[in-house]
Amino acid sequence: MKKPLTRLVFGKNLSFRGRLVLGITALHFVLMTALVFDLLGRQHEFLHQQGHQHAASLVSMLAVSSKSWVMANDIVGLQEVTASVASQSDVRYAMVLTPDLRVLAHSHPERQGLFVTDEVSRQLLKASPDAALISLVRNHRLEDTAAPIMAGHTLVGWARVGIAQDSIRATLLRGLLQGGMYIIGSCLVAYVFAMIMAHWLSTGLNRLARGFARVGGGERGLRVRLERRDEIGKLADDFNRMVAELEASEARLQVLATTDFLTGLDNRRSFMEKMNNEMARLQRNAEASVAILLMDLDHFKRVNDTYGHVAGDAVLRHVSAVIRGCLRRVDLAGRFGGEEFILLLPDTSLDGALSFAERIRRAIEQSDIKWDDQILRITVSVGLTLLHAADATPEVVVKRADTALYRAKDNGRNRVEQELCDAQLADCKHADTSALKS
Repeated sequence: MKKPLTRLVFGKNLSFRGRLVLGITALHFVLMTALVFDLLGRQHEFLHQQGHQHAASLVSMLAVSSKSWVMANDIVGLQEVTASVASQSDVRYAMVLTPDLRVLAHSHPERQGLFVTDEVSRQLLKASPDAALISLVRNHRLEDTAAPIMAGHTLVGWARVGIAQDSIRATLLRGLLQGGMYIIGSCLVAYVFAMIMAHWLSTGLNRLARGFARVGGGERGLRVRLERRDEIGKLADDFNRMVAELEASEARLQVLATTDFLTGLDNRRSFMEKMNNEMARLQRNAEASVAILLMDLDHFKRVNDTYGHVAGDAVLRHVSAVIRGCLRRVDLAGRFGGEEFILLLPDTSLDGALSFAERIRRAIEQSDIKWDDQILRITVSVGLTLLHAADATPEVVVKRADTALYRAKDNGRNRVEQELCDAQLADCKHADTSALKS
């Protein structure tokens, strides 16, 4: 006859106190393990998403930077651009290829002039040049992404970047080791407390066990309140501190997942989520007016090329600080990518948005950036639009603002342009706001 599992684990001669101690320790271990692996899973997803975005950013930058050199057939210039991209962290290789896969420039110069004929590379022969990005390899070891280099509607080459995932694996391994130490340490603490307080646990055990289960199930903000100051009360306090530390850890992870590490502003994903929420609010109140400003630093590449990327980072931080200083509490600001920033201004009319855009443009233009005993200056081009209740997605609004931004670039930079769309007539109207400049 088979013995019950509980008898096999606890033994029929084990005391009730011993069963309580062993049971609490085992429960603590299971819950802490689940929480640690849950956090590691989220970190894994976040790091791989960041790696993919990093690869997409680098290959897009390489494609844009290489276009003029490819058109001019300047191999030396191409090699310099490729080497610059390859110098970024975790980049395993960077290359520029002709449409028939001959290497024009490579981070390993000895491969210049050769053809890449492996199965992965041959995917580019069948790829559509209309695709903005093509993911060739995406696994736990390598992120290989390509982008077309277009001259009008003609494909003149491919930019390709491979990013190693070694740092992600190392980070996850460190997290796993730290999580294991945390689990072991917390289980030892739980065992000691259980041994000391076992004979008092009968009155508070059920409430504490339910609290562990709810936290392990994902509930946050839970606190166990016991109106006593004996050992059971202390255990409840320890439980509450543990949950507070967990919530603090998750809050830090949430900040990492939603904040741009360089500027401290919202990252693109976080900003788009908040913008989507604002659009939902606009559906309920169609009379509200919400403005979107898309900003791009003028000639930012010259800063990086002249003073280095560290100086470029300092410029980005400075501009983000100027932006924060101009915002109201209800306004939102985010780094949209590279040297682009995006702002959302709730309850702001067109005139108010134009006035604000001009004010922030002047503030950036007139501010001094101290770098290495020098004073740097930067200007910004701004594209402005308004949210409409008829806008289907945030991307539609961003595209409208992007159109205005390109017009500002084409009209000489360091200016504000607007792009408005009547949702009922689907008739876009353009207005030049250059007269606002002082």
